[in-house]
Amino acid sequence: MTQESQDPGRPRTAATRRTLEIITAIAFMLLGSVVMWDAQRIGAGWTDEGPQSGYFPFYIGLLMNGASLINLLKALRSNREIPFVSRTEIRLVLAIFLPSVVYVAAMQWVGLYVASAIFIAVFMRWQGKFSVLKSGLTGVIVSVILFGMFEIWFKVPLIKGPLEAALGF
Repeated sequence: MTQESQDPGRPRTAATRRTLEIITAIAFMLLGSVVMWDAQRIGAGWTDEGPQSGYFPFYIGLLMNGASLINLLKALRSNREIPFVSRTEIRLVLAIFLPSVVYVAAMQWVGLYVASAIFIAVFMRWQGKFSVLKSGLTGVIVSVILFGMFEIWFKVPLIKGPLEAALGF
């Protein structure tokens, strides 16, 4: 019986602590295995000159796998269904995370400054309930300031898209 069914006033759980511990342990075991595989590929032995370049990474991966296996076994033996995050809380996190992923992906096609202007404007309108005019102006002004600061003042080139290319940058 989960705590959720014991406490009807409690929000529905999106994930339990046990489930996330299992997923995290498996993910770290996969990462440790990739480290070990790649270390073996470049050489993880000991030669007359000393350790090969993959020697220490191989053992770091092995330690990661050992620790992850212990955590996995502990999580599998655990019968606790402690809520980790409620559905309401995960929705709030995803409301920021998913648009951020779209923003990062959009940078590849429209450039950092255009993507940033859109991102700022959309968030101001959606989350802050600002007017379309105020949101759009803020997004454009912040991006223009960042463009001037990085591209002109600091001379640090960042990801550009077709708009910047059309303007000669």
